[in-house]
Amino acid sequence: MEWAAPLETHFKEDAMTVFEAIELRYSHKETFLPDAVPLEHLEQIAKAGITAPSGVNRQTVRLIILPDRKSIDPISEITPHPSLRTTPGAIAILSDGIAYDGMDFTKEDYSAAMENILLAATALGYGSLWLDYPFIDSERQAAAKKLLGIPENHRLWAVVPIGKPDGSGSRREKLPYEARVSYGYYGGVR
Repeated sequence: MEWAAPLETHFKEDAMTVFEAIELRYSHKETFLPDAVPLEHLEQIAKAGITAPSGVNRQTVRLIILPDRKSIDPISEITPHPSLRTTPGAIAILSDGIAYDGMDFTKEDYSAAMENILLAATALGYGSLWLDYPFIDSERQAAAKKLLGIPENHRLWAVVPIGKPDGSGSRREKLPYEARVSYGYYGGVR
């Protein structure tokens, strides 16, 4: 898909809307089927990630596509999670930590890129997971960075497993709209 083309050229009659992708997206914490994710799809998902907004347009997010088990297995050895141990494809999200006038937007940049990646994966019919907790541990962070060849001044935020879920997966209930949205002021009702 060419991103510079007029927006209307990207629509297909049977394409999932962004609202459908938002509604269907969930964190797939279980196993995946071994079916390969085509590299074209991983690249499309990565493009969605890097088109996310970034603070002062510094574009600090960097991605590493992990297209097969050979590239994922070393990471799954240091990051024990069922989804990472079975996923046929993944994307590592990192940032270069460039600050602008003392302002650091790397966490916001990473979060925006992550949301785009999760929604793009859903729109293409894949399950995915925002898997960042293992990399909070400094030892796992260092080991994963070494395996992936990530420079010392970069931070590995997450590795996103992407694939066809092996089953329906468990979805957590969301609080009702009225419990989280107010009108005019906090607690204001419509």
